[in-house]
This record gives sequence, C-alpha cells and structure tokens, in this order.
Amino acid sequence: MNSMRTSSENYKGIEYVQISSLPTAQKNVIWKSINLNLIITILKEDALLNDCLQYQHYLAWYENAFKLPTYKKPVEEEVAAHELVFAFK
Repeated sequence: MNSMRTSSENYKGIEYVQISSLPTAQKNVIWKSINLNLIITILKEDALLNDCLQYQHYLAWYENAFKLPTYKKPVEEEVAAHELVFAFK
C-alpha cells in the first residue's frame, strides 16, 4: 500500500482529519483498525462532522498502518571465541 499522509484541518484549535475525506485506501483500513473511542464529533458552523480523528491520533495510526518495511541486518554467524592462553603463569 503506497498512500500519502493527509494534511490536517483546524477548527477552533482542534487539529483533525475527517475520515470520510481520506483517500479510499486509508478510509478502508482505518475503519477496520482504529480504536473507535478515538473518533470525535465536531460541530463546524451548521455541519456535524461525526467521523473525525485528532490529527495526532491519525499520525500515530498512519505510521503503524502504512510504515515502510524495515530490512533487518541478517544475524551474523556465531563464531566460537579463541581460547585465551596466558603468557605468564
């Protein structure tokens, strides 16, 4: 999934995204994976926006849902340490 992060909207100091305005790929995934308790309702003039998410929660979700795969360095083969020999006894 190659999806771009959405910019936030701001209303009376609340930085948010409206889920219904997200790109389709994000919209489909977010409804299946977000904690529904994070959904907020914003009364903006005469419109009731009941599918909003604070931008900080959106960013955290986005980083987890759309993060690029990380490639781990392969574990190097373990090699037995050489036996220590003391020169002086």
